[in-house]
Amino acid sequence: MVMVSSIRPVGLKPRTGGPLNPHNSNNHMRIPALLAVVATVALCGGCATYIPPSGRADLAALNGPSMQASFAAKPAAGFPASIAAVRIQAPHYRSYYTEQEGGVYGRGRYSVITVKEVEEPADLDRIAKLPEVGGLITINTLLLPENLQSDRELREGAARLKADMVLLYTFDTSFHDNDASIALAVVTLGLSPTRRVFVHVAASALLVDTRTGFIYAALEANENRAVTTNAWESRETADRARRNAEKTAFKSLVNEFEKNWPKIVERAKNGA
Repeated sequence: MVMVSSIRPVGLKPRTGGPLNPHNSNNHMRIPALLAVVATVALCGGCATYIPPSGRADLAALNGPSMQASFAAKPAAGFPASIAAVRIQAPHYRSYYTEQEGGVYGRGRYSVITVKEVEEPADLDRIAKLPEVGGLITINTLLLPENLQSDRELREGAARLKADMVLLYTFDTSFHDNDASIALAVVTLGLSPTRRVFVHVAASALLVDTRTGFIYAALEANENRAVTTNAWESRETADRARRNAEKTAFKSLVNEFEKNWPKIVERAKNGA
């Protein structure tokens, strides 16, 4: 049962005096507005809400030397090459999962995500087992400063691990009422058993030379899916749908890496 007290539509002055006059036109305006408020409260009184995750890291801005410096950078990796993989997101990144489990590090122009929200070991192994790959490692936050401003901090951490390349990747995930609508800031759960929400994920990556900052490849993969929100019984189930979409996008990103790796090796050995 929903109890409502002292509900007054915005912009209407409180009534003073006797009972409502049925012949007063102002009362006809007042009553439907009041009923609409009561209906909304009754409908959503028990509804939970889910806040989508923060945004992606701006990879282009992190690796942004002058045009002259970009042309001057050359590949310096030896083969088989050791690769340090690190996920980065927007500054002050938050998701429902990280709010429960932690795993967000750093301040500045981006955050480093230390928990494996969506990366499955089998997908990481696919990269590690490619020809001319000498191993895939992660960068511990002990090797990183707290203030993160560019890819240089990550490359310096990778250098301390003797990694030849750094794989930077990020997710841009948003929720929409329809395929073309603006992104939702809040998703209401349980509002309608037939409501469909669209989840869009863009997974992006840069493969960077640890020593010189030379960019070997820029990769991207997308995942779009529609989900009926009656399956979302809680914030946890809503966030699981988000993570599942990101898992699929990450698998596609690994597919792109596998397809491009032979060309990356050839380009590096030829000195680009």
